[in-house]
Amino acid sequence: MLTSRDLLALQAFELAAHTGSFKAAAEELHITASAVSHRIAGLERQLGEKLFERGPRGVALAPAGRQLAATTGRAFGELVRAMAQQGAGARRLRVSAVPIFASHWLLPRLGQFLDAHPAIELQVEASPRMVDMEAGLVDVALRYGDGSWPDVAAEKVLDLHAVPVTSPALAQRLKLEEPADLLRAPLVRVSPFGMPWPEWARGAGLDAAAFVERRGAAKGMQVDGMGAAVRAAVHGLGVALAFEPLIESEIASGALVRVGPAVPTQGQIWFVCRPRERSVPAIRALRRWLVGEIAAMRAA
Repeated sequence: MLTSRDLLALQAFELAAHTGSFKAAAEELHITASAVSHRIAGLERQLGEKLFERGPRGVALAPAGRQLAATTGRAFGELVRAMAQQGAGARRLRVSAVPIFASHWLLPRLGQFLDAHPAIELQVEASPRMVDMEAGLVDVALRYGDGSWPDVAAEKVLDLHAVPVTSPALAQRLKLEEPADLLRAPLVRVSPFGMPWPEWARGAGLDAAAFVERRGAAKGMQVDGMGAAVRAAVHGLGVALAFEPLIESEIASGALVRVGPAVPTQGQIWFVCRPRERSVPAIRALRRWLVGEIAAMRAA
């Protein structure tokens, strides 16, 4: 039988495995990072296995840790769901969404959903991570990709197109009138999420290699998310590849202008949940509202 010490150690391990940080796990537990490290070290001694690789940049799961994390994730996930079902009238819905979709499309519209469903409490996390649904940390994920994720129910809800955009002032100053003009413009690159410029060039019928070599072109910049890329473009720092229809508000307001054709992306936005929970009323309500809003946007 598991002792209270075992459970505390497993809890610390699960949080550290999920966050990738002893410090973050400690903050969740309201204890010190050294206490988390001590609990995990005791668990390693008990199991006779190293669970984490410790390095100067933090910690990463060792092979034995990955195996244990798969089990603890499912176990703690089941406990979370069981407690939620026991709560009197509890209808909290935890949603993880790709940051650019969350900030530019979902959050501006969520007030309508909450007005229509006052009994549902939404908890939204904007994260590019591929959330482990079985860990029970989220109920719904709005993911970017091709939908080929194992052990989940995934429904495509929105097609995306990558389009080059920048500020009107920069477009005018550099005379960006044709797609090929972008070869001399400063380009904003996004890592790790987004379409690479050579891929867009191929889709637009341009020489992809020219967008790799960039001979004599103005120096660009790299950012760590599409939201940052859009802000850089708005401020005239370069030309960014952004996803339509997620930037329609910036286009409509005149903050951004298109300076090239839209190219279909390989990934789309998918509504993802656990297969056995597709019929949960709150999840069905969110899906129905989301699909309806996207249909109305397309018809407008």
